[in-house]
Amino acid sequence: MSFAQKMRAWMPLHENGVSRAAHLLGGYLFVFALLVPLSWARVDVGGFSLTGAHALVAAVALYSVALEWTAGILASLLLAPTFAAAETVSRLPTGTAVGIALGVMAFRFAIVVGAHVLFEKKTHGLSLGGPILFFVEPVYLITLGLFGMGFKRELMREAGAATSPSPR
Repeated sequence: MSFAQKMRAWMPLHENGVSRAAHLLGGYLFVFALLVPLSWARVDVGGFSLTGAHALVAAVALYSVALEWTAGILASLLLAPTFAAAETVSRLPTGTAVGIALGVMAFRFAIVVGAHVLFEKKTHGLSLGGPILFFVEPVYLITLGLFGMGFKRELMREAGAATSPSPR
């Protein structure tokens, strides 16, 4: 399925500005909550210390750029402060760090589900990409912002026209 087709399916479930803001913030909160414990998985390679958090940030950034390069790059830029904050929290006592990560994850789900229930009055879009959507939803939202600024007109046209093949 092309990104335009994914956008076409995703857009009707995320039409409200409050819901969109909750999803934008929620994407980074989801990543943050996972980066905290992943920061504890550490391997030293040639004088550098790499963590599971590095691997997750790299995977999310690469997949984001693969979905849509402009929005993917812009969305990936915000992963840097998310990573830095999670790395800082991971250095706190373990119980405190776990509590913060779990609290952030619970808050993330509350605002996203709340946005769907209270503002969209529609179901969530989890069926549109499974849990991987949690990581890259900022790409969708930044793409909408680019549409609004007059960029990505071809993609916008494709997203508006993308349909699944009709049964014969």
